[in-house]
Amino acid sequence: MAFVALIVFCNTKEEKNTFLVKVDSLMVNNPDSALLLLKGQNMDNAEVAEKAKYALLLTQAEDKNYILHTSDSLINIAVCYYDSIQDTDLSAKSHYYLGRVYQDLQNEAAAVREFLVSLPFAEKSGNKDLLCLLYGNLGQIYYQQDMLNKADSLFVLSSDIAVQKNDSFNLSMALIARGNIRLQSKKYSAAMDYFERALVIAENIHNENAQRIVYNSIAAFYASIDSPQESFEYTKKGLVCAEDSLSSARLFLLQGNAFANLEKYDSAAFCVLKGMNTNDLYTKAAGYLLLTDIKEREGDVNKALYFQNYYIRCLDSLKLKGANTQTAILKGNRWIYWGKYHKLLNDYRYCTYGLLICVCLLIIYWINRRYRYCDKIRMLTNKKDALEREVELLSVMQDNLRKKEQEMKLLQEFAGNIEQDKARLYILTNQVLLLKKDNREYFLKLLGNSKSYKTLLLLLQKKKNNQRCKDVFLEKDWESLLQDINYFSNGFVDKLKAQASLLTNQDIRFCCLFKIELSYLEIALVFDRTLDAMYKRRNSILLKLPDIYNTHSLEDYLNSL
Repeated sequence: MAFVALIVFCNTKEEKNTFLVKVDSLMVNNPDSALLLLKGQNMDNAEVAEKAKYALLLTQAEDKNYILHTSDSLINIAVCYYDSIQDTDLSAKSHYYLGRVYQDLQNEAAAVREFLVSLPFAEKSGNKDLLCLLYGNLGQIYYQQDMLNKADSLFVLSSDIAVQKNDSFNLSMALIARGNIRLQSKKYSAAMDYFERALVIAENIHNENAQRIVYNSIAAFYASIDSPQESFEYTKKGLVCAEDSLSSARLFLLQGNAFANLEKYDSAAFCVLKGMNTNDLYTKAAGYLLLTDIKEREGDVNKALYFQNYYIRCLDSLKLKGANTQTAILKGNRWIYWGKYHKLLNDYRYCTYGLLICVCLLIIYWINRRYRYCDKIRMLTNKKDALEREVELLSVMQDNLRKKEQEMKLLQEFAGNIEQDKARLYILTNQVLLLKKDNREYFLKLLGNSKSYKTLLLLLQKKKNNQRCKDVFLEKDWESLLQDINYFSNGFVDKLKAQASLLTNQDIRFCCLFKIELSYLEIALVFDRTLDAMYKRRNSILLKLPDIYNTHSLEDYLNSL
């Protein structure tokens, strides 16, 4: 129904552009329908853009239907138009199909030139389907010029794109081409491996053209290893699938070669002559060489010389043609390399400018960071000086505390006899308690400004807010906290370690947290343990204390240090 509707739609002159768009959508899966529609369309009164699109689509449809191109006048309309409007994608496509036309016209030099013009456009537009075709056709020309390594690298690129695009037909073509390269290099095992893989793909997609090309290559393989019977069988399979005269011609030559090796010279000559009904010089040269060999085997020297002369003429033409193709390849490569050089030069210039801008930004950033760093150093230095003054004050207070304690001891010696001394002792005791309280407040105040204590409080807050929090107090944070406590408490940690040597690191940390007045619940959160476990640890610590500190209160013991 869609096909019939499209035919009716084509009869309206004012909708040619929509018609071309719909035909383009048929090109991938129904190229025969697209060709039929295009040939039935009159474009005499169409706009230039529509004529260019029509010329490109018609050439593409003929190519996909394996119709031999006989003139470049049609596709040149598209080439001139799309080059003039600088449409990268369609220019690439137009130059590619102009190259295909030149291939059919046996003008390989012009074909190479057009393919190499199309290649950078296709790479720029990112047209993977077109790149796959370009790599394949350029590889085929390089293969015919015995540039096997370059050809193989192009076929690899073509096969990679075919795999990415899930394009089974072009993948089979690339595998066949790579197999032909191995066959020409006499790597027979590798060649047959590629042919077998290609044949499986061709049979799975039911593409007779792909199958015919595989049969052609396999027949050539068996001809190369002197297996005429197998070669003959595959030529018969190929002729069943053959659609164009050139494919048939090559298969007839291979069949003639098989007959010649089976010593059936009349049949061989008949097949070779049938296969030479083509304009392809490579095929004709191979045919004349086979006829020369057949006549030599039959003992007809005159005929052999006659065909050999034609073979030499074909070789001369092929050499001239090959020289022109080689020249076109060299010119095309120079043109591509020159374009890439200019692109690299521009990229280098932009990179240089970008690098200079980055360097300037980095310098500005570094100056700004340096200024902030110096400012931060000044601020930290001031904080350090203030902290040292407070520590010095704390040390003085601790000295005073020790003096008061000494005085209190002296007073206690006379307390039993002198009531006045009791009163003084009471006063001194209160002063000591006040000093201890002040000392503890100063200690906690100094510790509160430390980074380690702030980190501890932050961890506690997280765990209080979220019972599932898995954050822990890191080893480096423990070390920093113990150093700060030891520093601000006039050696509390050192004294604890010296007097209670049986305490473990965890016991010491527990005592330090107890020292800074954390509750048992908060200590349990820090250690990520239960409250009951903290009480057990307290009792364990009391058991580890030396006998001289016969106390039942951990708080009293820690305050005595």
